[in-house]
Amino acid sequence: MSVRIVATGDIVLTKSSEDCRDDPRVGALQRMLQSADVVLSSVELPFSDLGHPSDRVLNFRARPELVRELVPYGLTVATLANNHSSDYGWVALDDTRRRLEGAGIRAIGAGADRDAAERPLVLEVNGKRIGFVPRTCLIPLGAAAGPERPGVAAVHIETAWEVNGEYQLEEPGVPPRIRTTPRAEDRSRLLEDVRALARDVDVVIVSIHWGWGFGTDMAEYQRPLAHELIEAGAGAVLGHHAHAPQGVELYRGAPIVYSPGNFIAQQPRDPEHATPEVIAIYEAFSPDAYVSVIDIDEAGEVALRIVPIETEPDGRPALLGDEDAAAVARHVRSESRRRFSTDLLPDNGGFRAVPRGA
Repeated sequence: MSVRIVATGDIVLTKSSEDCRDDPRVGALQRMLQSADVVLSSVELPFSDLGHPSDRVLNFRARPELVRELVPYGLTVATLANNHSSDYGWVALDDTRRRLEGAGIRAIGAGADRDAAERPLVLEVNGKRIGFVPRTCLIPLGAAAGPERPGVAAVHIETAWEVNGEYQLEEPGVPPRIRTTPRAEDRSRLLEDVRALARDVDVVIVSIHWGWGFGTDMAEYQRPLAHELIEAGAGAVLGHHAHAPQGVELYRGAPIVYSPGNFIAQQPRDPEHATPEVIAIYEAFSPDAYVSVIDIDEAGEVALRIVPIETEPDGRPALLGDEDAAAVARHVRSESRRRFSTDLLPDNGGFRAVPRGA
């Protein structure tokens, strides 16, 4: 039998559905998600009243009971490997993990030590074994799990600034080139996890929090790391974090999603929680996004289709009408063709990824 996995962008849910206006497009998206075999999301905040805020530019969390608001979206697997799940420390993160499990949602990407945080999840779905590997490359100070320290499953990124002295003389003030590479130990652990899991399951899905910003710019490390993950045995690499939709790539036939954009974006905007500088960051978020539909056929072949959505003013995701969906798809298609030699063709209410020229 085939397996359908739907993956979304980040979830920052801080409002009850009772506080939001009725929108049939939200319900239509929820029904689409509920029809999938697995729904995978990045839950990017703690659902807890425990802990204390970290020393960061912004911290947010949701009331514990709001974890139930995730159920209508069909969420079955939540990765906590991101840069905001630890906003209120390990006690709140662990509380969140337990509350997700209590709501019937499998939590991955955080644990009492590094081995627990990095531990893959294996699900038996329609006769197939699907493995999920979580990581984040965005790591607040002290958030990464260690051999004897709780936290999130992390791949540290080494950063260097490369300056061309001759160019600076001719063009004073030109920005340096920012070089980024995964830390060797973390990269090796991740690739070995994928190799080992690929020997034990039908398909490996890597969920990774990476990149930066609000547009189409990407960090240098992302594409090489994605290719290494595929070469190690991953059947799909599903990225998230950037607050805008980015292109998709087929590498050796396996899909790579660099960023689908936001999914639920209810970052608190009241003066108590958000300065004008923080509000300016939120205003830069794109309302456009998509969900990734990963279809695994009986032979284990993996296909990708994207379904465009938008973030409503109340922060909830909604399906788009045909014209608006086509506009989002044109943007993603342009980026996919330009950067990754991958095309998108209309298919069954979404857009199917194919090699360019196919």
